[in-house]
Amino acid sequence: MTLQPHIRRTLVQATLIAAGITLSIAAGAQTYVTFTGAVRMPDQELHPVLMTVSDGCETMDVVLGRNGSYSFHIPVNEQVTLTVESPDHITKAVSIDTHGVPEAKGLFARTVRVAFDMELERQPDDLLLSYAGPVGRITFTNGENGVMPVISAVEQPLTMNELTAQAMAGR
Repeated sequence: MTLQPHIRRTLVQATLIAAGITLSIAAGAQTYVTFTGAVRMPDQELHPVLMTVSDGCETMDVVLGRNGSYSFHIPVNEQVTLTVESPDHITKAVSIDTHGVPEAKGLFARTVRVAFDMELERQPDDLLLSYAGPVGRITFTNGENGVMPVISAVEQPLTMNELTAQAMAGR
């Protein structure tokens, strides 16, 4: 079957337009860092968990799987706070800074991936405790094999919630 010249020209133009759109999207693609892991509970039971990522202006909810697994993406050159909370558990926050991750170049650039688990401790029955700040920090550094994540624990004191302190003072 032979195509009429005007149909052939239209097909070539449509193909060139589609290729141009695809290349412009790929060229403007933003580099992300992918974070995966699971939220662990001491009693191994399923509890409702709220995981959020915030940069101070915008907040994103992270959906957890049935077994507590999660996956989310953060653009490079961002600083965010990951917060995990659940009823009857002590809320935890982790500071994440992706400024050390280089921008990916080309169509087949590899995404940096980081895997870590979070464990929530149970709240004591008669107290409402919270950490004074983020209990962990994730940053990136250039190593021999490229960009490497640096995951570090941050010692934070547990403090009593103001309402708990007032209730205990009234006893």
